[in-house]
Amino acid sequence: MPEINARDFIEELRFDIREKDMIKAKLVLSKIGAVDDSVRKMALFELNRADDAFTIPLIVNLVAENRDLARTYPQLKEILYAKSMYHPDMLLAMLTREAKRENRVVLVEVAGEIRLEEGAPQLMGILNEDEDEVVIKAVIAALGMIGETAATTPISEYLYSGSLELTIAAIYALGQLATPTAFQRLAEKLGADSDLDIMIMDVFTADQSPAAIERLNEALSSHFAHLRNAAKQRMRDMGGKAVPILISNLLHDDPDLLIHTLNVLGAIADESAIVPIRKLLHNEPKDANVRFAAYEALGLLPVEKGAVALAQGLSDPVENVRAAAAGAIDRNYNPMLAAGLKNLIRIGDKETKQVTETILNAGCETIFLGLLEEEPFQICAVDFLCREAHPDVRTHFAGLMQKKGYGSLAARVSEKACSGDSPSLKVFAVDDSKMILNIYRGILHSLGCEPKLFEFPAEALKALKSDPPDFIFTDLNMPHINGIELIREVRRQFDKATLPIVMVTTQNETQDNEAAVEAGVNAILHKPFNAEDLGRVLVDHGGLPGK
Repeated sequence: MPEINARDFIEELRFDIREKDMIKAKLVLSKIGAVDDSVRKMALFELNRADDAFTIPLIVNLVAENRDLARTYPQLKEILYAKSMYHPDMLLAMLTREAKRENRVVLVEVAGEIRLEEGAPQLMGILNEDEDEVVIKAVIAALGMIGETAATTPISEYLYSGSLELTIAAIYALGQLATPTAFQRLAEKLGADSDLDIMIMDVFTADQSPAAIERLNEALSSHFAHLRNAAKQRMRDMGGKAVPILISNLLHDDPDLLIHTLNVLGAIADESAIVPIRKLLHNEPKDANVRFAAYEALGLLPVEKGAVALAQGLSDPVENVRAAAAGAIDRNYNPMLAAGLKNLIRIGDKETKQVTETILNAGCETIFLGLLEEEPFQICAVDFLCREAHPDVRTHFAGLMQKKGYGSLAARVSEKACSGDSPSLKVFAVDDSKMILNIYRGILHSLGCEPKLFEFPAEALKALKSDPPDFIFTDLNMPHINGIELIREVRRQFDKATLPIVMVTTQNETQDNEAAVEAGVNAILHKPFNAEDLGRVLVDHGGLPGK
């Protein structure tokens, strides 16, 4: 390209502006990328001080024909926006008579960017009359930026247009309108396409108004796993703003809603949730999964006053609940709790053994050290660590005793530890609850399996490639990758006969179950589970020989 003379460039532009020669001015400006920065600034200065009636159409034409130029030099659009704000009637008049698609799109974009409210009726007219998808997309976006609530219904219709681009434009425009009706329309769209669902959930999250939070909260009860998980993750990230509506959920009697709500409240760790969760436990929920989720949530919260009430969880008939209660006690251990637990284990009976095993399997170091001087607890602990505990549990607590000055006890555990038979089955357990993973570890070990525990599904998929297991247990509701998605990924490499997968969940949704079957699950098991449950499915699906 021949070098452009800077003086000639500016003089020609001035002349064209003075003479209102649109064609020549466009040609000159199309070369603005070939001049240096100082000349470019002079050209923009000339445009800025030129007559608006000439400059507005000039820049509209230039931007329409040179989109890359406008992106490279945003100052061109800035001049256009500034002049259009002073002359909205001129912009609207141009929009009325403009027939060329590219120019019309630029005019619509300008109307949106400068939030030209008086242009909304005209834009809605275009929406009803124009059939050009490119123009319609620009109009939808502009109406969203203007915030024209009267456009809610016509924009909503494009959620079902059949055009992905128009659907996405409608989602974001309704999000900008941010009215309860707009959010209702978006909520009605949920469930048809997982990618679009996530966009809609992100719209609600970005807004964070009461109406938007209400829609996220409704998604906690969705029939679709990906929506529930997305809602949980976003409400967790939202933090304190989501807490009031989550606490109100605790007044409902829907177990699934309660469980998801408790999961989020625990993750947010807002102290205002402590009393409502304790009240929920005081009412003794019949569903063990609700009790588990409540204790697990309290284990993530600083329960100071009333912490002694946590001890009742150690007497729960369900092992999973006892483990969650132990975790909550360990997190909030205090002298009053210590006194209560010492009374609980002092007799040395069956309950003492049960509490001891729960504390050890749950990895409760603080409780363990607090009770270790009590003879009944000490006897049960050493016996369990020697005879039944998973090697990792045995090694961990033996090391802890050694470190805290209980060397003789640590030596007894090490001396009595029996090697036993080698595990017959390698089993992956995937669950985003660390407490559930601890339970898996103890039960699978007792069944003669070698458990491999994964809090994050992505890590399980990575391990699958280098060290595949003989069997997989997976949770359903997990962030980022849910159980159904995990099953699909595993089935890309292993069929049902080669690698059985059992989905273990608190949910019993038809859509989830059907999706899991379609993905290739071998069986579905509902929480809470015990050794008998896991042993049965392992036998039924070829993991262990029948007894």
